[in-house]
Amino acid sequence: MKKNITRRVVAAAGITGAVAMGLTSLGAGGATAGPLPGGSVTKTLVDGTPVTVQLFDEYVNVQRAVTNVQTSREVWLSGKVRVTVGGKAEGGSVNAGYLVGCQVNFGASAGGEGGYTINEAETKTGPSLEGSAGFELSPGEASYFPIIEETSGSDTSYKDYNVSSYTFKGQRGGVTYSQQKFGLDGCAGYASAKAKIKVTVNTDSVKGVITLYGKPFSIG
Repeated sequence: MKKNITRRVVAAAGITGAVAMGLTSLGAGGATAGPLPGGSVTKTLVDGTPVTVQLFDEYVNVQRAVTNVQTSREVWLSGKVRVTVGGKAEGGSVNAGYLVGCQVNFGASAGGEGGYTINEAETKTGPSLEGSAGFELSPGEASYFPIIEETSGSDTSYKDYNVSSYTFKGQRGGVTYSQQKFGLDGCAGYASAKAKIKVTVNTDSVKGVITLYGKPFSIG
């Protein structure tokens, strides 16, 4: 069955040496623009397999929505994910995206007043739009915006038609995304977001899941 990457992601089995993607100016009036610290995590699976997940060159640009409505935001995101595995592992899969909350506290560094600590069970995946993604959030709600979306075949009736992960072989894989856009509507309060990178690695004796969270940042 043929797989086609339909939007939002450039993936490479070896991301080392990849050409850096520069950000173009989105014009004056951006609410927030600048680099984010990314992050790194290293875990050793129960069979001794080491797994390292890195998020770097992360950048955000928050714009006022073209509708000029206070409850809407427009966000552009860039970044690179590198995964390195050792031992007897022969690859893995990467799910990458952003948790987005309206008046939701992602932690002490999220800033703002009010809100509450996010519960993964309370998140929902935002609907995909052609060329971008958008969703509505009311106060106290959170959503997950994936930056990877592949399709398998041409028939949406297939169970695996929508694929939100990138699978790589060998000991190194990665994902690069540049100026990926999503729109947030209906949020009358403080809004924030943070990266969520989930990596799954399988060996003959174990299946390991490693999750890396980025630093929360304000989107207005």
